[in-house]
Amino acid sequence: MSTLTFRSISKNQLAWHPQLAGNTREWLYLDGVMENGYKYDLLFASKMEMAENIVGFEKKELPLIMCQITNPEGETHRVAAAFPIEELSLSMEPWGVKIGENTLTGALTSEGEPSGYHVKVAHDDFGVDITAKAVALGIKFVEEEHGYMFYDPATNFAVGYWPLIPRAEIEGTLTFHGRKVPVKGLGWCERQVGNEAFAGWISKWLWGHGWAGDYTVFWMSIASTEATQYRHMSPAVVWKGNDIVLCTHNAAHSAERYEIDPEIGMPFPTIETVHATDGNVELNVMVLPGTILFRQLMTNNPGTSPEKPGSYFRQHSDFDMEIRRLDRIEKIRGTLIREAGWIEQLFPVPGRSG
Repeated sequence: MSTLTFRSISKNQLAWHPQLAGNTREWLYLDGVMENGYKYDLLFASKMEMAENIVGFEKKELPLIMCQITNPEGETHRVAAAFPIEELSLSMEPWGVKIGENTLTGALTSEGEPSGYHVKVAHDDFGVDITAKAVALGIKFVEEEHGYMFYDPATNFAVGYWPLIPRAEIEGTLTFHGRKVPVKGLGWCERQVGNEAFAGWISKWLWGHGWAGDYTVFWMSIASTEATQYRHMSPAVVWKGNDIVLCTHNAAHSAERYEIDPEIGMPFPTIETVHATDGNVELNVMVLPGTILFRQLMTNNPGTSPEKPGSYFRQHSDFDMEIRRLDRIEKIRGTLIREAGWIEQLFPVPGRSG
């Protein structure tokens, strides 16, 4: 196991990782919340776990892009496409990716950290063409330069997750049903990589990232399977501007209330709380009921079956944040993206449990 110590993002986290053994799956995920009420979610993947739910079984091993846009009225449209392997380029400099004609081109600070990016994605009559300038720089969760959360050099097995740019100022255009809309707002960029299915070492997870005034917040709670018995990961980070004011691996994160989603018949959290301390700084968050962006039922992953499926939900929500620094307390409401999922059954569900 790696040493749990926060460090800055470096070239090893910005680069793609085809050198890992076996069937490496890796993707960049981006989302944004615009001042005029539009939202977007983007995916660039060399390969992706559960890609069959996006582009079908026959294309699940191919590079893919996904673009989802929500308008101010709450109408969401999602388009996705797989591409021949020869249309994937991982050699974008200084960092980024090209899949077909869809590109993410990154930039660096003088210290070699990500300073921003330009994204251009177009599919059917939907698209994103934005330029992002980093406000808060990302982190990795371990001491080692490789940055992986789990890494076995003997077998070259690794799993990594990195918020590359947790807060960026964004400006550009979104195309929604063929109509180009000028937008400004805030954006997020992260990378995930693994050369074994995440279902092989994770039983359940909760994470969220959001913006409240000048603050950017991130938390994650990952539980391992009985087979792997890795330690529970529970980091939380708070930035004010580009200054980290709290970072800890001992956050307490709880899903306080669940409801059954009528579309796939599985439970998802509607209210969550987060509590974390770091020296004289204390964070308290309550995540409020939100809007489901994605939902997926998992029946063919390790540990799942049609009788005992897993699932995950991604939501957009508001949250109330209280941050205490010595005797100063700030209370502020913000907006976030959160995800909840489990591979092993979380609790029995009527009509779903064997």
